[in-house]
Amino acid sequence: MDVAAYAHRIGYEGPLAPTLEVLTGLCAAHIRTVPFENLAIHEGAPIDLEPDALFHKVVLRRRGGYCFELNGLFSALLKALGFQVEHLLGRVWVGSRVDPVPTHQASRVTVDGQPYLVDVGFGARVLRAPLRWQLEEPVVQGPDVFRLVAVDNGEVMLQGHEAGAWMDLYSLLPCAVRPQDYRPANHYTSTHPSSGFVLNAVVALTTPDGRLTLRSRELRRTTAEGVETRELSGPAELAPLLASVFGLEDWTDRAALERFVFPERSG
Repeated sequence: MDVAAYAHRIGYEGPLAPTLEVLTGLCAAHIRTVPFENLAIHEGAPIDLEPDALFHKVVLRRRGGYCFELNGLFSALLKALGFQVEHLLGRVWVGSRVDPVPTHQASRVTVDGQPYLVDVGFGARVLRAPLRWQLEEPVVQGPDVFRLVAVDNGEVMLQGHEAGAWMDLYSLLPCAVRPQDYRPANHYTSTHPSSGFVLNAVVALTTPDGRLTLRSRELRRTTAEGVETRELSGPAELAPLLASVFGLEDWTDRAALERFVFPERSG
């Protein structure tokens, strides 16, 4: 782990001691600069969870990734700094029509005896700061409100408050796992024909007052005032927009990505 290079990638210039203040600062810097994205799948590139491969992709190539990549690399950074980290596996409920299988990676980080949920890799609504592991305790994080609640099967659900009601985001299995336990879920998520990440191209980045999300060809800007959407006009707009809005410029196969997003114009 090259801590200095990682800190430079996310624009973090503060101290690096294993404290809650540092953990909070690292999380905030990460979600502002490293986008959640699954575009490598649609470029035909494998999702490699080996630490060196993750570092090369996210830090050196300045790409993003999805939960197994971003939370996997971030947990390695935290361990290098002396934080106590547990690996968690969860089920994504938001947007699910059926009971979901476990396909989400998050971390539980203990600082001064207090555990916190840490997640820099959830595209739908990522945490803006470490969330104290305390059930039934709503916590305001900027424009968002989160809480943890107990659910069946011994799992703990992360919920977000929206439109006057609590919405299930993802539930976490009751025991910690090992890094290799993510491999089957990563394989399913990146290759199974029914996986939402195989069916859709997604990019998301947190802003101070909301989020920017590109889902295939629809760009959505969410703020406290509401949601603005527009549709991309064609393949020629895709790469410049990804560079200017999300900071993504290093492609494995840009043409393949453009063909996926605009299949009707790929001839």
